[in-house]
Amino acid sequence: MKPAKAFIIMMKDNAISEEYAKVCAESCERNNTPWEYIEWYDGNREDVKPMQTWKSIGIPISNIDTFRPKRSPAQCATSGHAMAWKKVMDSGEPAIIFEHDAILLHEIDIDIPDGMMVTLGYKLENPQDYNHKQAGVPKEIINVKGNGHEGAHAYAITHNTARSLLKELEERGIPGAIDNTHFLKTREKHTKIPLKIMSPTPAMGWLRQSTIWKKSAAKNYEFIESFQAHYKK
Repeated sequence: MKPAKAFIIMMKDNAISEEYAKVCAESCERNNTPWEYIEWYDGNREDVKPMQTWKSIGIPISNIDTFRPKRSPAQCATSGHAMAWKKVMDSGEPAIIFEHDAILLHEIDIDIPDGMMVTLGYKLENPQDYNHKQAGVPKEIINVKGNGHEGAHAYAITHNTARSLLKELEERGIPGAIDNTHFLKTREKHTKIPLKIMSPTPAMGWLRQSTIWKKSAAKNYEFIESFQAHYKK
């Protein structure tokens, strides 16, 4: 089945996040993709307790009362993804999950298989560096390069995969921050769900001022061929 909609994770009452999410939503509208905001917690606020954000999802998590996160903003971002997984599971259909700084470049018109997380594109400081029009719409799902992917900004999953991701939380507990546990090479310690990538890539993360870190991390793993061929740097 093809993705039915996009869920956009944004921080409540955070002007930067709201600005980014608006751009993301507009990109969905340009590409005929229904979208929904997930207005989530801003972990930079002193009144936001990261473990309360996990409890508000309403899912069983084995270490919910004992886990002590090292950094609240990253942990709140991670619980926002878990909330998105729950929404996808409850919808009964595949969906796209965007962080607020993502941009959709093409409508996705290919089926998303069960049992994988399908990342949709790389992180760029200048969106014009990738000629997505010349690259064309996505046609296939292939292996990522280097056994990982930098950033959780844009990916697609089915409702069954979302159920499996939530089941891992229930059985294993909260493992850490989303990038480390589900996207970087370290992911293999934390999840059994394989990571793939759509080619040509139909989305990207647009790097600007970070709402979590002092500086946005611009590093990417090795590009797949269809992206490299249309990347001007």
